[in-house]
Amino acid sequence: MLEFSLQEKRFILFLLTTFLVGCVVVWYRQTHGDPALAAWQQEQRLRAQQLSSTAPVLQQSGAGGETPLRQSLLSQKRRLIARLNINTATAEELATLERIGPALAARIVRYREENGPFQATEHLQRVKGIGPQTFARIRDRVGVE
Repeated sequence: MLEFSLQEKRFILFLLTTFLVGCVVVWYRQTHGDPALAAWQQEQRLRAQQLSSTAPVLQQSGAGGETPLRQSLLSQKRRLIARLNINTATAEELATLERIGPALAARIVRYREENGPFQATEHLQRVKGIGPQTFARIRDRVGVE
């Protein structure tokens, strides 16, 4: 009734194999997941929760009054949105960057004090401890002005 040529049989076998491999990949992703993606999603959920839980306090702070809480939240929001100026940032601000701890942040500030302001963000790699991989991770979050 249904007779296929050798070429057609091979093509059908190819389609079935591709379909099965796709099903296995989908199953694997659903059961094991991507740890980096899951960590990033959790971090975003926590940030959103922190900002939304303090939003009512901002509305109660009065007409234009800059309370310490409001200043703290505004600085957090600016850090999430804006680039960090490496020529004016404090060690604490630099330590908020990915892969930059307190010791490396202090080293950046010390380098800046000894050698003057950074002329380009790439010059950040001159600081001991910041290699191409670390710089690639923070490149979009830093700038010079």
